[in-house]
Amino acid sequence: MAHHRLMLKKIMNISPQQGQEGNNTASGRSLLALLKQFIPLSLSDVAMTLGDPLQTSALSRLSFPQETLAGVGVVKGVAVFLESPIIMILHASTALGGQAKSRRVLWQFTVIAGLALSGIFLFLTWKPLYNWLLLDLFGVSSSIAARGRTAFLLMFLWPFVIAWRRFFQGLLIRAHKSIAVGWASVARLTWVIVTLAVGVSLRLDGAFLAGITMMGAILIEAVLVTWFGLRLGAISILNQQGYSETKKLPQTFGEVTFYYLPLASTMLLVWGARAILLSLIARAFDGSIALAVWPAAWGLLLSIANGTRMIQQVVISAYEETSRRTLAAFVIIVGLSFTLIPFFLGYTDQGLFLLRQFLGNNPSLVNASRPVIQILSCLPLLLALQNTFQGLLIHKGKNWFINLATLVAAILTLVVCGTLIFTRHSGANSAAYGMLAGVIGEIIVLFFALQSK
Repeated sequence: MAHHRLMLKKIMNISPQQGQEGNNTASGRSLLALLKQFIPLSLSDVAMTLGDPLQTSALSRLSFPQETLAGVGVVKGVAVFLESPIIMILHASTALGGQAKSRRVLWQFTVIAGLALSGIFLFLTWKPLYNWLLLDLFGVSSSIAARGRTAFLLMFLWPFVIAWRRFFQGLLIRAHKSIAVGWASVARLTWVIVTLAVGVSLRLDGAFLAGITMMGAILIEAVLVTWFGLRLGAISILNQQGYSETKKLPQTFGEVTFYYLPLASTMLLVWGARAILLSLIARAFDGSIALAVWPAAWGLLLSIANGTRMIQQVVISAYEETSRRTLAAFVIIVGLSFTLIPFFLGYTDQGLFLLRQFLGNNPSLVNASRPVIQILSCLPLLLALQNTFQGLLIHKGKNWFINLATLVAAILTLVVCGTLIFTRHSGANSAAYGMLAGVIGEIIVLFFALQSK
């Protein structure tokens, strides 16, 4: 822990004297205050990603579980890739929401980008294009492609709804109304649980159940964060806050586009690499089972590790008014706390029991998933460091360095995974080692980027 604190303090580029000054000037935010801001935001992200493991558990109890999990996993990968350019709308909204002109232009950008991406999604639902995408590009079997098509048809508005939701989430965070984001996520999670429970009891088609569960969840959350924003007067609060750096903020459509471009391209790299990763997994010697195992195991791990992701928003919003020591302690506590969960699942008998329950007591899925969880058990701590460094770079306006680090991560992930797969290693395990190498490589690049002047 001391090592991590030293590294975090070093990347903030402060001498002992400066650190003391920082502590004096930024004593307004305590560790407890940071945790109070972080917990509802973390709840939002956990609720968002908890849907995937719950859905996996439900689909594993319906007909054709392996084909359905694989088909829905590939389709969700395509959906998130099409969503990826607007994922960082949340960060942009948090950063630009304090200035009225920037906020209005960002909303215009959000609507245009979201509708354009949904238009592309709709175009890809055309059967010849869909078949080319899944059969030729991803290399999945015809049975897996057929199982995923229903969910794909139901999800064409996915990018627009995600963009809309993340814009208003950012405004609520900026207005210090994070608890509203958390409540919207609770409603989303409630929808997921109820829909999946009803679907399993009625023995609905797995792909249809997945489609209505995912689309209904994000639509409910988008409506609620918009309602909370209006109800709580988020815009009025932001207008009253004022902003001392107004001249530095982008205030035209072109300026917002240029500001947002490195953030969008960062996510395109992340999710583009993960889409290619699925294509590599499909070509492993155990491709059919690996395509079912990887989304299931990765979704479970991500639902845990994403609990640390909102560290980035806390760093962006609280950096100037928080001592560096407090910020470092906050990051380490959050990272280590979430890391305990995959260690428990991967290395204890009680964890194995829970894993069996999660995967519907399917021995093939359980035996193939556990090594993936063991390999990536340190993922939450790594993502805590990654999001801290990204937040500091965004705060300093060094967005392009984030893009560079992501490019390095994508290359490492695909090279390591591809090398292992083409030397006859398990597809899911190869993907896990690739992701681990990519995240570590990204953290190293981010660390050195923070040292640059």
